[in-house]
Amino acid sequence: MERSEIHNYYEHLVFDYIDEHIIPNTGGKPDDYFLDIACIALNKLPNRYVRHDVDMAFFLSQKDREDMRTAVRNCVKEAQTFIDQHFESRD
Repeated sequence: MERSEIHNYYEHLVFDYIDEHIIPNTGGKPDDYFLDIACIALNKLPNRYVRHDVDMAFFLSQKDREDMRTAVRNCVKEAQTFIDQHFESRD
C-alpha cells in the first residue's frame, strides 16, 4: 500500500498562497520562516485528506472553493502575524 499518495488538500492551498502572496512581499526570510507559517496555518484549518486533488475539486461547489481560499488566506495571515510577533528576534 502506497501511503504517500494521501495528503491534506489544504497543504497545496496553503503553500500556493505563501508562494504567491507571502514570499514575494517578505524578502530575505529563511525557509524556516515560511515553513513555520505553513505549519501554524495548517493546524488551524480542517483536515481534508485526498488521494488526488482532482477528487476534491470535482466535488466542491464554487462557494466551497471560495470559502476554502478565504480560510487559507485568513489562517496564513494570522500565522505570519504570530511568527512575526513571537520569533522575529531569531532572524
